[in-house]
Amino acid sequence: MEFRTSDGLELYYDKSGKGVPCVYLHGGPGYWSKSFQHYSQQLLEDKLEMVYLDQRGCGRSENSPAQDYSLSRIIADIEELRIFLGVNEWYVMGHSFGGILAVNYAERYPEGTKGIILSNVTLNMIDSFGHQINKGSNVIGIEVRDLSTNNISSFIDSYFSILTQLLDKETYFKFQYMDLDNKKSVDLIDQYGLNSDPIFQQYVFSSEEYFQDFTLLSKDILKPVLIIAGDYDDAVGPKHHQLFNFPNSKTRVINGGHHPYIENQLEFKDAILNFVKE
Repeated sequence: MEFRTSDGLELYYDKSGKGVPCVYLHGGPGYWSKSFQHYSQQLLEDKLEMVYLDQRGCGRSENSPAQDYSLSRIIADIEELRIFLGVNEWYVMGHSFGGILAVNYAERYPEGTKGIILSNVTLNMIDSFGHQINKGSNVIGIEVRDLSTNNISSFIDSYFSILTQLLDKETYFKFQYMDLDNKKSVDLIDQYGLNSDPIFQQYVFSSEEYFQDFTLLSKDILKPVLIIAGDYDDAVGPKHHQLFNFPNSKTRVINGGHHPYIENQLEFKDAILNFVKE
C-alpha cells in the first residue's frame, strides 16, 4: 500500500495485526521493513496493529528527486502517515538507525506517541561507529588510528576503511548475528524489492544533522520507553544503551546480537508484549 507525502512522494507501508497501533522504523540507513515484518508477524500482531513503513528512498518507497532525506523531512513523513491512517496515537518502534527517527519523532510529536520501543538502537552514531572501528581493528589486527570526530567526513572514511576490510575477511556480519545462517535467511527475503536509493545513505553519512548526540534528547522525553539491547550487539555497541537517560524507561538486555526478533524471538516478544500490557 502507498500514501503520498505533502511533497509528492509515494511511500510504501503495510498494516496488519490487531490491538494498539505501532509503527516500525527500520534501520540501515537505507534498509527496509520487509524482513522485520516477516519475523514479527507471528510475534507481535496478536497484540499490536503493526504499521511497517519503508522510509523515503528505501525499499519499495519512491526516491526523492530533490534528494530531501533530511531528518526533519523523514520525521514529517511519519507524522503524515499517522494522520493519513487516522491513528490518534501509536507506539513508535525503532531498530538500529531507526532509533534516531523514533526518538526525534516522539520529541517533536508527543501527542501522537503512546510509547517508544527501542530495539538495539543507536542514538549517537559517532559512539556506535567508534565501537565498530575499535572492535574491527582488533579483529583485523591493526592499530586504531586517532578517531577525531571534529571532521565527520574523515571519521566516516575511517569507518568504511575498517568495514571494507571486515567484509573482505567475511567477518563483519558477526558483529550483527551470532549465527550467520540467519543472515542467509534475511538475504533470501531481501533479494526481491530492496532497491534503496544510494543517495539516502550518502546523505546520512555526510550530514552533521544525523551525527548529533541524540542521547541528550532522552532526558526530556516523558513517554514510557522500552529499551532492548544485546550482550553481543557489536553493530551499535553492547553498552551503548547505558548512555540513555529516559525518565520513564525499562531496559531488557537479551543474550544475543543485533537482531533479537530473529535470534531471540521469545525474549523479544515477551519484552514488548509485557511493556505494552503494563
